Amino acid sequence: MKKIVFIGSRVHVYKAAITIGVSLYKVYALRGSFLEMELMKQGVEHMSFSMKEKNVVLDDLLASDFDILISNGCPILFPVQKFNSEQILLNIHPTYLPHLQGKTPLNGVFYLSYDFYGATMHFIDHGIDTGNIIYQKKVKLTPDVDLGLLYNLSLSLEGNVFEQGWKLLKNSQFKFNGYPQSKSDETYFNRSDEKRTLDFRIMDTELILRKIKSFGILTQGCLAELEGNSYLIFDAEKIIHPRLVEQTKSDIPGAVVLKYDEKFLVRTLGGLIKVTRFKQLT
Repeated sequence: MKKIVFIGSRVHVYKAAITIGVSLYKVYALRGSFLEMELMKQGVEHMSFSMKEKNVVLDDLLASDFDILISNGCPILFPVQKFNSEQILLNIHPTYLPHLQGKTPLNGVFYLSYDFYGATMHFIDHGIDTGNIIYQKKVKLTPDVDLGLLYNLSLSLEGNVFEQGWKLLKNSQFKFNGYPQSKSDETYFNRSDEKRTLDFRIMDTELILRKIKSFGILTQGCLAELEGNSYLIFDAEKIIHPRLVEQTKSDIPGAVVLKYDEKFLVRTLGGLIKVTRFKQLT
């Protein structure tokens, strides 16, 4: 029987593995993650770690005689060259690779205007999410999906993709090598404060709205300075009512032209937006 370890922070792939009968030799969970909470709830023995302890985890893995490692939401970069060449390293990523490689790729779905989302099971190589693809699935994105829904959809899809990818590997007696990712389609995205920052003086309405949608959950948000106050903005929409747009056309970009019912209107370059969900910082 193969010795299989699981490491990461997310729960859907872990639950899928248990459901289809994958016997896990050891589980490593990022401290404070949904995976750690699930393991504690179920009373499952595991090793919790923080990024400060990543070298301890790596040393433990390198000293282990596991056969297969399953990574899902693990922030550690694995030194592939240090592992035994017979050991299989797998990762499940929440986008349709090679689109949106990186640590925090789901914000990039909206930021880079993709019309689809997906999930991919792939081998881990020396790059970041660049290894051969084992199995993946692509789903059309509809306009009603916001970032919170996208997280739920993509992470749930990871579990489905793992199940299918595991069957492929198992049926091939773990000899399937996958297929290379297309270099011409590669994109990379990581969340940053620079990407989350709004500047109403130089950004047009569409860019502002796209940025807000890209980071529109309560743990993220877009940073904005408006009339001497700092805000985190989570949701907004374009105002198209002709009278409102006409009445505010002489206001400077970044001017808060109306406040009402815990919402406010802000002038943009050539337009007007309604901020519907926000937190005032100062």
